[in-house]
Amino acid sequence: MAVSKEVRRLDRVAIRFAGDCGDGKQLTGDRFTSETASFGNDLSTLPTFPAEIRDPAGCLLLVSPPCL
Repeated sequence: MAVSKEVRRLDRVAIRFAGDCGDGKQLTGDRFTSETASFGNDLSTLPTFPAEIRDPAGCLLLVSPPCL
């Protein structure tokens, strides 16, 4: 049984990645960029930085990830 999918071409798409720690988001963005470019898509990235840097939720004071 063949399954067909509808393909829609879009002029612009915005995708936002979010998380508690920076390294995971950076790796996700890097991999996403590589895969998107491999399909021939144009891609631009705009980093956003929080107003303040904090430990992830639930971490002890001054404990770096992974939280203990």
